[in-house]
Amino acid sequence: MRSVAVIGGGPAGATVAEKLHRGAREAFRVTIFEERQGWEKPCGGALPAKALRRYPFLLDAGETFRRAKEAELVAANGEAVRFALRAPLVIYSRAVLNRLLLDRAEAAGARVIADHIRDFRRDRTGWEIKGREETYRADFIVLAAGARTPLRSRFAAGFAPQDLMLTFGYYAPGSDSLLRIQFIQDFEGYAWAFPRQDHLSLGICGKADETNMAALAQRLRHFMQVFGYSSEGASVFSHLLPAMSPGSWERLEVAGDGWALAGDAGGLVDPLTGEGIYFAMRSGELLAEALLNDAPQTYLEKVRHEFGRRLAVGARLAPRFYRGKFLGKCSTTR
Repeated sequence: MRSVAVIGGGPAGATVAEKLHRGAREAFRVTIFEERQGWEKPCGGALPAKALRRYPFLLDAGETFRRAKEAELVAANGEAVRFALRAPLVIYSRAVLNRLLLDRAEAAGARVIADHIRDFRRDRTGWEIKGREETYRADFIVLAAGARTPLRSRFAAGFAPQDLMLTFGYYAPGSDSLLRIQFIQDFEGYAWAFPRQDHLSLGICGKADETNMAALAQRLRHFMQVFGYSSEGASVFSHLLPAMSPGSWERLEVAGDGWALAGDAGGLVDPLTGEGIYFAMRSGELLAEALLNDAPQTYLEKVRHEFGRRLAVGARLAPRFYRGKFLGKCSTTR
């Protein structure tokens, strides 16, 4: 195996391409197919401390991110606690972060092609990959095109509604240093306000089998009204986010003969918090290690050992965390 096609140039795809080139003793040919390079994916953009420890270059990107040093958690009844974060969160615009990671992959030797991959098929000599107007060849396919890609169904079962969260929100003009999260009574999800370098990310997420976009928008508007956030001059976003059920974690499929799934396309997102950037990058790194060792079949166990088992526990805890009762009040309030 010498040629790898990476479909999707977000954190997972860019990381696997970079690590393959930097770790290969012999030349790998890695091509990233990303139609919208450095686009503003609907996402809060917060990077936890573990991501910054593992990928310290994320702190060397100049004034392209915002450090959140203070947070406020708000219970469903409006009671709140504000506290200083032991380790500041770094919050990126996804357009900036995706471009940064793609640039690193290109600098390592990967080729980036702005094409939309429509289909692919396996033959005796590898994969034939069809773009809008051109056809490409590869020995191995990495699908890292997010949770919404229809190409996932070619490799694994599609996400069921109970395996997804809906998100809705605004990129709003403004400046703040406070990260705010509000929990909602009998609701598996939360509303957020994340400060970014030159705007605010205001959003809400909820389980796809229990809510809809209209209900999310109404809840978010209430959150914004209570805390004085404005949508004037803002752009709207909506998205699907994996939040897999316990049964789906048990049946996890991320690799097969000549293919692998990374990041959101594999469902590798924390079902309790919705955080996915670290797991996207780490899954790309683990996949690259497996491919460099000529052992792609070890990728699934690497994922399970590194974080998959913990995320499966999170999937079991999530309903109790968001909807459970403790001493007469909902768990998130207590």
